Amino acid sequence: MPVELDWFTVGDVGLEVRDHARGGRGVILGGAAARLAAHAAALGMRVAIAGKLGDDDAGGQASQQLRALGIDLRWLRRAPGLRTTIWHEPPEHPESWRLERGADQALRLDELPSPTLAGARLTVVSGFSLSVEPARSAAVWALETAERRRGRSALLLEADRLWSTNARVARRVLEPALAAAYSVAMNANDTRALFGPRVTAKEAARSIAEAGPRVVYVEDGEAGAVLYESGRVQPLSPRADSPPADRFAGPAAFWKGLATGTAPRKAALTAIEYAASIRRAGVPRPRVHV
Repeated sequence: MPVELDWFTVGDVGLEVRDHARGGRGVILGGAAARLAAHAAALGMRVAIAGKLGDDDAGGQASQQLRALGIDLRWLRRAPGLRTTIWHEPPEHPESWRLERGADQALRLDELPSPTLAGARLTVVSGFSLSVEPARSAAVWALETAERRRGRSALLLEADRLWSTNARVARRVLEPALAAAYSVAMNANDTRALFGPRVTAKEAARSIAEAGPRVVYVEDGEAGAVLYESGRVQPLSPRADSPPADRFAGPAAFWKGLATGTAPRKAALTAIEYAASIRRAGVPRPRVHV
């Protein structure tokens, strides 16, 4: 039976392990697609996610957290014989993250629902899914078919999670995804990974827009954010004295705004406020007033 959604999210799902400076370890929901979907659901969106988990305890934990938020999991697969992807990210040094690769990169194009079975205002794809096949083909196809789902496409760039040591290869692999994306969200780490440390957020936004996207939202740490729209780059003031605690909060709130018809500038300003209100990474508490 066909389903109508606000968001259809495609990409990586797993767990994230955080070792704290004072000792101890925390485990939270991991993967860009999963965390974006969690924020969207907490903001009142009707969300489904397509991804792949291992047939293990970690996969059970991840799916349980998503289900508790009311996210539609009919296209979240379990892969026998594979384990769930685990990210390790020290909060004090996020650039030192490491990965235990798992089932998420095994998502196939034929495991995604056809546009006639799942309509969505917004199809959101995580850039990490562009790392390798077969997940890369599934991610690009999801972006390319967003209009057939009666909505628009959105790409979370995540260049810093892909080929940060080979920017030329990263840009070449990203080209088909950028060409198919109506909007893109990225952060300062992505800017450095793709263009080097001397390129500003404004310059990065323009460069990304030249590849196809109509709207580009760049979180620039303590400097706030930059929005590209209709040929203009607009700096947006920060609402906090430090970078967001959860890197996925701002993009999720921004796309929630676009999915509900909010003008991009207003959506971006609301996204900055929402990101500043999130005090820790992980599954957010439901709040629908943003």
